[in-house]
Amino acid sequence: MLRRRAFTLIELLVVIAIIAILVGLLLPAVQKVREAGNRARCQNNLKQMGIALHMYHDGNGTFPWGYNPNTKDSGGKPLVLLPWSVMILPYLEQGAIYQKFNLSLPFNDPANNGPWAAAPLKVYQCPSSPSAGRVFTDTWTFVNEGPFAGNPSWTVSASDYIATSGVLGAFQKRAWVNYSKDGGGKKDGILQDNRQVSINMISDGTSSTWMVGEMGGGPDLYVAGPKLFDTAPAFSATGGKFTTAGLAWADSLNGENWLQGSDQTGTQPGTGTCAINCLNVSAFFSFHSGSANFVFADGSVRTIAASTDPKMVMLMISYSDGLRVVIP
Repeated sequence: MLRRRAFTLIELLVVIAIIAILVGLLLPAVQKVREAGNRARCQNNLKQMGIALHMYHDGNGTFPWGYNPNTKDSGGKPLVLLPWSVMILPYLEQGAIYQKFNLSLPFNDPANNGPWAAAPLKVYQCPSSPSAGRVFTDTWTFVNEGPFAGNPSWTVSASDYIATSGVLGAFQKRAWVNYSKDGGGKKDGILQDNRQVSINMISDGTSSTWMVGEMGGGPDLYVAGPKLFDTAPAFSATGGKFTTAGLAWADSLNGENWLQGSDQTGTQPGTGTCAINCLNVSAFFSFHSGSANFVFADGSVRTIAASTDPKMVMLMISYSDGLRVVIP
């Protein structure tokens, strides 16, 4: 009678090793496919925002404020009103949430800080980001930020997208010394806190000017890698350039993102010319490898390499610098 020969230990180990090798080969491919899907969903979110911003423009004659800080209460305290990301909610099929806000009151007024302000909205979440609409409580951090009307703290849901408000003069001097001569000196973006911008004001062309870009990871602090540098609110005590702010869709400062930049590691904010994927403070930051997504003023969505020349970044932020950018 014939007997079936069993596997030897060595043969079994060889089979296990082969399976492990195959899994190791397949895993990067699976991760690559997953990231491609995440990137596509992220781009679709921005596409929806672009359409919503244009619908707002059609109804109001301008794009919304980044946020409007130009009014005061009866006691003379500044009223920091709600940001662009609230103003376009009706055009993102979020009219029920929009109706709960009082647009004439500060974003941090109790009337605007109910559970609706902390609702995680998928359209403001990039699936590659670890934020996942995280609900957190933020607060005024510095003495020179007040006194403002409204509560000193508020509870909101994280957003992975932020306005392109403009370029800080310090960044401009590091990145382009002769910008005032070569580029006209204009540094304002479309969604900002100084004025509302209409399409006919965008003299550089809507197809070459950003409106909204990625800013993932909030409220935690991330640097190049991406690496988690510190968790909220521990880093808030350091204040200044290391404090994330506005990384929530119902936070006014989601409408104020003036490019400050950092060194290439992201650990030295305000010292270099890195604008994309080095630090999620006063710049742009995504969890896509080597790039971030942006919606332009014509509603198109494009992926911009993290290695893009900072001069080009400045030109894509400013809507009236007199120089047109050809996007590859």
